[in-house]
Amino acid sequence: MPTIHAVKAFNDNYIWLICQDQQAIIIDAGDNKPVLDYLAIHQLIPIAMLITHHHNDHTGGVAGIKSVYPDMQVIAHQHHGVQADAYVDEGGEFNLMGLDFKVWRTAGHTDTHLSFLCQIDECVRVFCGDTLFSGGCGRVFTGTIEELFASMMRFNRLSDETLFYPAHEYTLNNLKFGLSICADEVKNDIQNAITEVQTKLSSGQASLPTTLAHERKINVFLQDHQQMIEHIKQQYPLTNTSGIAIFTALRILKDNF
Repeated sequence: MPTIHAVKAFNDNYIWLICQDQQAIIIDAGDNKPVLDYLAIHQLIPIAMLITHHHNDHTGGVAGIKSVYPDMQVIAHQHHGVQADAYVDEGGEFNLMGLDFKVWRTAGHTDTHLSFLCQIDECVRVFCGDTLFSGGCGRVFTGTIEELFASMMRFNRLSDETLFYPAHEYTLNNLKFGLSICADEVKNDIQNAITEVQTKLSSGQASLPTTLAHERKINVFLQDHQQMIEHIKQQYPLTNTSGIAIFTALRILKDNF
């Protein structure tokens, strides 16, 4: 059975590795050194690297790892700024280490952001880069807020048991923002999540992955409670209460949190 490991990079990046039988699939290697060190310590050979988007903290280690492991296949979008062996986009499918991967275009953070979905142990795993974070979502850079909203709503249609593997440890800050704006009915859930994350981080653990069931309880970007809408109106001039209007207001308020 494949196992999934987080390799820490920079201040808060996670480079995810799917490992099986001394082989590994790397997702978003922004830095080559921690990955090369991990591969050497655990005697792993990388057979492929998947890229979710073009930002340097997700692609900066590609060339360095490829130079050591030239047979490793790089899979990315044609506009991710890397020399790839295979270019993919929405609807793409491929198989690695006996795992079937599906490619979703989850734009918003960037216009060509991809997420990679595969099933391991009867559970869908989503390597979502900077689209969904636990308790939050990505900032909008070269995509649009409408695209980001659509991507998050698409994720929200998956099953409760779906596991998400975001690329950053932003959970605690996201939860603190959520606690500042949420409806009373989810405050206990968010406060309990804050306590749990603080405990994990203090012992050097990651707060991730996260299930969709958990995110529905603690991620205000997946919520539309009436009381939260009233809290938003106290800080931002909502002109209507459509899903995209609420989502847009939350993203603006989080940017300034």
